[in-house]
Amino acid sequence: MSIARDFDDFKEEIELAFAQNACVEIELYSIIASVIRESKNKQKLSIRDVSSRKRSEISAKFYGLSGFPDFVLLERKKDQDAVIYGCIEAKMPTIALGDNDEQLLGHIKSFGKVIYTNGLNWKFFNDNEKCFDIELGSIEEGKIKWNEKRNWENLLKEIDNITWY
Repeated sequence: MSIARDFDDFKEEIELAFAQNACVEIELYSIIASVIRESKNKQKLSIRDVSSRKRSEISAKFYGLSGFPDFVLLERKKDQDAVIYGCIEAKMPTIALGDNDEQLLGHIKSFGKVIYTNGLNWKFFNDNEKCFDIELGSIEEGKIKWNEKRNWENLLKEIDNITWY
């Protein structure tokens, strides 16, 4: 199973999370991390889950105007001073993603580059510019309706081509 690169595996994992655990936000974390870790950028990136961090001296650099994002993308360097390239904010698939959500805008101001996703819709912002907005599917009558595989392929291409550094 290759959740990160195979649309059928990705869809199945999202559907299982949706059916078995109401696809709460945290259900998406491992799926999102897999997609980013398997991108062409993976050799130069470190993705860290900071979603449950508490404010402290060591975690202060991950705390922005909207609090902690779910993930930060860092320079792949074994050092506490690794450069932060951007962040990822996840929402439940049942939550529609706006372009002007207060939390999103705070993350953009704090981290510059932001992937904003609910698993079905993926958006990427570079400062205040929306670079892509790809909808893999939607929820209709309590079920996921998936869009064409082409959208998945476009998403992977866009993620592969993000210049984080």
